[in-house]
Amino acid sequence: MRLRPLIVALLLAAAGGVVATPTATAAPAAASQASALAAGTQTLIAGQFNMAGGHPEHGFKGDVVADALAQDINRRVPQLGFLTINEGCLDWLERIEAQLPDTYTVRFDPIRSGSGQVANCKHESPFGNAIIYNTSVLVNPQPVAHDLGALEGSEKREMLCLRSVARMLVVCTAHLVASGENVEQRRREAAEVKRVLATDYSSYTVLLGGDLNDDPLSQATSNLYHSGYGGIPTQEAHGAFKEAFSPCRNEIKVNYLGSGGEQNWCRSGLATHGINKYDYLFVPPAAMVHSATVVSSPHSDHKQMWAELTIPSSIGPLLDSIMVVGDSISQGLEGDYTWRYRLAQHLKSAGRDVTFVGPYRGTTRLPNSQPANYPEESAPPYFNGVYRDGLTFDSDHFAQWGRQAHQAKDDMYSRVSQYQPTYLLVELGFNDLGWGVSDPDGLIADMRTLIANARAGRPSIRILVANVPQRTPLDVQPDLGTKISAYNAKLGPALQALNTTASPVRLVDFATGYNPYTDAYDGLHPNPQGEHKIANAFANVLWNQFQVGATYSTPSGTIPPLVPAAPGWMRAELTAAGIDLEWQHSFGAGGYWFYQRDATAGEAFKALPLQIPADSWGARWVIPGHTYEFYVVATRGDGQVSGPSPIASATVANQQTAAGPPNIVATPGPGYIDVRWDAATGPYSETVHTYVVYYLDNSEPGAIVSTKSTTGRSIRLSGLVSGHSYTVAVCSVNAAGEGLPAGGQSVTVG
Repeated sequence: MRLRPLIVALLLAAAGGVVATPTATAAPAAASQASALAAGTQTLIAGQFNMAGGHPEHGFKGDVVADALAQDINRRVPQLGFLTINEGCLDWLERIEAQLPDTYTVRFDPIRSGSGQVANCKHESPFGNAIIYNTSVLVNPQPVAHDLGALEGSEKREMLCLRSVARMLVVCTAHLVASGENVEQRRREAAEVKRVLATDYSSYTVLLGGDLNDDPLSQATSNLYHSGYGGIPTQEAHGAFKEAFSPCRNEIKVNYLGSGGEQNWCRSGLATHGINKYDYLFVPPAAMVHSATVVSSPHSDHKQMWAELTIPSSIGPLLDSIMVVGDSISQGLEGDYTWRYRLAQHLKSAGRDVTFVGPYRGTTRLPNSQPANYPEESAPPYFNGVYRDGLTFDSDHFAQWGRQAHQAKDDMYSRVSQYQPTYLLVELGFNDLGWGVSDPDGLIADMRTLIANARAGRPSIRILVANVPQRTPLDVQPDLGTKISAYNAKLGPALQALNTTASPVRLVDFATGYNPYTDAYDGLHPNPQGEHKIANAFANVLWNQFQVGATYSTPSGTIPPLVPAAPGWMRAELTAAGIDLEWQHSFGAGGYWFYQRDATAGEAFKALPLQIPADSWGARWVIPGHTYEFYVVATRGDGQVSGPSPIASATVANQQTAAGPPNIVATPGPGYIDVRWDAATGPYSETVHTYVVYYLDNSEPGAIVSTKSTTGRSIRLSGLVSGHSYTVAVCSVNAAGEGLPAGGQSVTVG
């Protein structure tokens, strides 16, 4: 592949949140080098260069820059393994790639400015980091742009990494923040580089090049130098890497003796920018550095760095890789082991060397808060939830809470092209049927498209598609079970018709043995027992059909489901809209029952009709001068409930919401109700800008209150059931928020 399609892939990867943030710390990268070295070595040339595309002088030099670097690279092929680049310009890199042998490819990732727009070089071409690499060294690399946490409004700082699963080799380039006043930010960025390399790539041979904008004895670079290099007090090295340009070369030690007998630091590198600025090339301790040279370039204010290395290299057979694409059943909630973990452990114990791939790593978790207009808008998805017992494993995946096959089908080409999985394990469909996105035939059609798009990304991909499990009945969807049964009956024949020799497709039947009453927390999402059942279904198809792993063996005994702890604190704060509540996050909670009472009126505690899907909530519709009390109970599914949180209380004062509008009239028609009202009056009504209409189907047991908003003074509530009685109320929304409702009248739809 050439440069333009790869830029698109990088942009898609960055937009998809491919940055993984596990919280547990894996073994340092250096710990895996001995075993990697035993698998073989590879001698190559590696380089690092800042092209200075953002420099006021050098960034305007045009094609001569690209042509000069292309000549320098071609003098080093075919021995050149890779060259990491900072401050590159897209047009320069495209011109370079066109002059290189076909065995070399460029990966470019544009940097974003503080405004969020793609930054440009001084001659207005996109500006960013890149890696030029030999495709025989980095086989089918997966690009990931790791955000290093720039300050708000500042240029994005990142580390671009290419991971070759086939070679167990990772090449990264980092560009840290510059200028003296950003020392602390630069240190944080370097610490994030260290964390990502140690956690995301713990079992890989890792090489890192970059302009770190700091000297070798700084706190920033101490995050990367191997601890054997030492350092000045408070800045001792605590990283995992050897510096290829250290004057001590292959020895990792603190000092060496100069020609006059003086002590010199081994972490001293070679200046590449003036006399006191450095670029770096870090390699594993097991690597052997044969030579290292710095070459001046008239087209940049930095020098080129070139080193000949022998590195540990896993150059044996390509590893099989698995990408799980799924919904909440596959992503899991904070505190789950997940069936992905069960499958990974099973394959590991069976001695099958596979790797899991995908843009995400963690489970989901409840957010701190929902958006102000929830439930019309929900909090963004989380992918950093922690697994049960803080475990870590090869957890890369492409599963997201709430995901539908109707959505995922359009992502298959880009994701399969990016990660090149050998096996695609698909667990999707419940949300399509449960949310009314598709009927059974529509879902079958989407699965056909999903499979076709996956094959377009890798024609030889092997695809395992699970059917949809039944869940415990829902009053609001009495026909859901029938829809699921109809889809499952059609899925097997549909997959059989799509099966080919080049790209086999197999059905995974986990629905048959999955009991939503005993295998799930909430009638759907798996508990530990359910996780084993799903893993068992996928593992046995992998073994029976593809000879991957072994027959699944469910361990004896039971693993208790997770029971969330009671929040240790709860706080209440008065606002102009009412009372804002927040409480301590309960690990593994799927929601909270929210209890409140009007203590002034002598009410008993009553729970809201629906659980709160966040660690905070706003109590509205409260009466000025009244004291209210609150507490929450954390839940995990239907049966796992914590004790109550402490009680929080507040007396309403200075509330600035407006009363509901007067003269509300609800007029029913065939399948609809027309509602109209007059403008809100009274205190604070002058800032009313929106009205929210609430309506509830009184004739439907277990029905949920629905809402519609408008800036006008009338609305039609359509899609209603004829003959059913509905209660309608209207709230005014002003600058402070939503006030107490007015109306409450009931009408029967015609």
